[in-house]
Amino acid sequence: MNKLNDKDLAIKPRRMQFATNSMKMDRFAIKNNSLISTFFYALSGMFPDGERFFIHSVRHYQKSITDKKMIAEIRGFIGQEAHHGRCHEELNSEISKLGIPMDLVIDNMASRIEMLESSFGPERQLALTVAMEHFTASLAEFILKNPNILDDTPDAFRQMLLWHAVEEIEHKSVAFDVFNQKVGDEWMRRRVMVIAMITLFSRIAYFQLRMLIKTKHLPSWKEWKQASQFFWGKKGILRANFYGVKKFFKRGFHPSDIDQVALINNWEARFPDVAAQET
Repeated sequence: MNKLNDKDLAIKPRRMQFATNSMKMDRFAIKNNSLISTFFYALSGMFPDGERFFIHSVRHYQKSITDKKMIAEIRGFIGQEAHHGRCHEELNSEISKLGIPMDLVIDNMASRIEMLESSFGPERQLALTVAMEHFTASLAEFILKNPNILDDTPDAFRQMLLWHAVEEIEHKSVAFDVFNQKVGDEWMRRRVMVIAMITLFSRIAYFQLRMLIKTKHLPSWKEWKQASQFFWGKKGILRANFYGVKKFFKRGFHPSDIDQVALINNWEARFPDVAAQET
């Protein structure tokens, strides 16, 4: 279970309604940079089927869990992840209208998930979920620490990413706790993380390339320079994520060893326009 000393993280499924179908959005909506934008487009395209896979891998063990607190956390996890998928489907539809081949990402992910569910056992599927949940929690930490990186992003897109980040931190330990109780294989946990990160970034790069080819857009030198700083500079999002993922390999690691509670305490007051989207 969570090891946080100051408070337990409440896992609250929220029903959000983002005005994605009425937002004004340029083709490369984040910082007017094709490399940065297509990175987030690729992630968004991967989320719906990815979230459903996470639910599937945890749900496999759900009936054998007897701890009441863990049962409640699993229910909260499933509720949050299911709604993330639906919201990103709406966003993906709008991105597609810009001429971005989101169907390529979605179809590719559907085939990938089918392969994972048919070829890998439940232990390895859950280990993959644990790895990806840690990656997204690390990404969420950066976004919530540096919300200004989304300042020039269309409102509904920005609001969705901030809300998604909050909930990823709220449920960051659920799959991990199920894995520890039902599998408990540290070597598998670490090995799958290595494979997951190599595969994830290879697929994102492939999706980005296909998006750029489809739109016939050749990134300028200015875009490459800006993207390099955005991802790998001193305060780069992937540079920070690398250090977050690195912690995962410590023997005996638990997600709550990384204290992120302050990032989501009173988040509604920090991001009132995001909180206002809850129905």
